Amino acid sequence: MKRFLWEPAARADLRKLDRETAMRILFTLTRYGNTGEGDVKTLTDRDGLYRLRVGKWRLFFDLDSPDTVRIHGIDNRGQAY
Repeated sequence: MKRFLWEPAARADLRKLDRETAMRILFTLTRYGNTGEGDVKTLTDRDGLYRLRVGKWRLFFDLDSPDTVRIHGIDNRGQAY
């Protein structure tokens, strides 16, 4: 089980989303934390950052330690890159 640390910008991003989308993102993030499953990819242009794909949304994070995930932001696929 991983622990999640939310940056203030990431919290604000989550609050802007409709409830259904936010819950889907949280469910996917919880599944990743519990099992390591999910569409996760290392970003080549941003050192140490990963992205978790949830439909058309992207959640950006890094690993502070093997059991701690620091979430930096959530963005729409078209605006994220």
